[in-house]
Amino acid sequence: MIRRIRRMMAAFLVMVTVSVLLSGCWDDMPLDTRTLVLAMGFYPGPKPGEVTVDFAFPTPTGLTSSNGSGSGGSGGKGPPSDTLSGTGYTLAQAFSAAQAKTNRDLYLGHTILLVFSTQLSAKTLKLLENALERIGTLDKTPFVAAASAPFDKVVAVKMTQEEFPALYFEELFSCALCTQFGLGVRLWQMAERLTTPGVDLVLPEITPTSQGPAVDHIAVYRGYQYVRSFGHTETAAFALATGKSRKTSLFFPQHWNAEFNFVNTSMHLAVTPKGNTVDATVSLKATETLESISTGTESTHQLAVLSQASSAAIGQRVLQFLDTTQKNEADVLGVGRQLSWTHPEAFKRFKNWHQEYPHVHFTVKTTVKINKMGDIK
Repeated sequence: MIRRIRRMMAAFLVMVTVSVLLSGCWDDMPLDTRTLVLAMGFYPGPKPGEVTVDFAFPTPTGLTSSNGSGSGGSGGKGPPSDTLSGTGYTLAQAFSAAQAKTNRDLYLGHTILLVFSTQLSAKTLKLLENALERIGTLDKTPFVAAASAPFDKVVAVKMTQEEFPALYFEELFSCALCTQFGLGVRLWQMAERLTTPGVDLVLPEITPTSQGPAVDHIAVYRGYQYVRSFGHTETAAFALATGKSRKTSLFFPQHWNAEFNFVNTSMHLAVTPKGNTVDATVSLKATETLESISTGTESTHQLAVLSQASSAAIGQRVLQFLDTTQKNEADVLGVGRQLSWTHPEAFKRFKNWHQEYPHVHFTVKTTVKINKMGDIK
């Protein structure tokens, strides 16, 4: 009898669980009454202090087709996505303004991309970051990016695959081999950097081009304040310095026209206080594949020369990049954070770390391992 009651209770719990899951969410709201927001853009509003929030979502065409040209909706015609916008002095006001334009619930539980305009003020960015942390339906895993271009241009640019634009960036930032640099930043990582003393925020910057969206630039912040954007060359140096390099190339015309591809790095940061200054040692372990060499085959001597040349080239590029960040008072490696962990009393002596960071003395040590031509990785 007891076993029978237990079986009946287990069956009842299973039925309840399935009913809740099939209802669309915990609040029992049917899915057909919702607009699933997959991407959000945050831009300055028309008045000082206002923010305009764009909510991008798939259309019936986008929902019923895997390539954006499906047979759903009105004959499968039309764009795969659409956008609603709202403006207000807070994120809640902007959300309400956008919600008033549709009779469907704007649901943020499936959002996978957040785009912040580089024109946002530090105060606005801080308010937005705090507000996003308090949205119950929004988890902390969407990817975060910066953009100077309007949001509609960011999500409307044509891509190699005709999927909903946010899905493109989800794949791009998640795949280690799909892009040259591993620049993906999650919302929780952004929040962690913004609230941790001694480290500054770096976001991948999305640039619409005629060939599709480019993500080979970075936007650098000092606290919540946007400082500047770095181009492709400096972004490559940032990737090498932080272990985010995936498919970086090196070319040495002075050494047998040797070319390397798939230059990957790992980084270790050591920080030591020296009186009123700080020494920081960046230790890089680089693995690179010899793509070609003019002699056709490589010798032990050539590999030794190329290893030394590669080490010097990587070290020089990283040092130049770090010098630029010091001029902009933006601690992208987290030297101050490392100092606060290992020497907390010394870190407390520096009342304004952004003013102290330019005086940090950097040393870059690079160890290079070369995969010869024909090696199977």
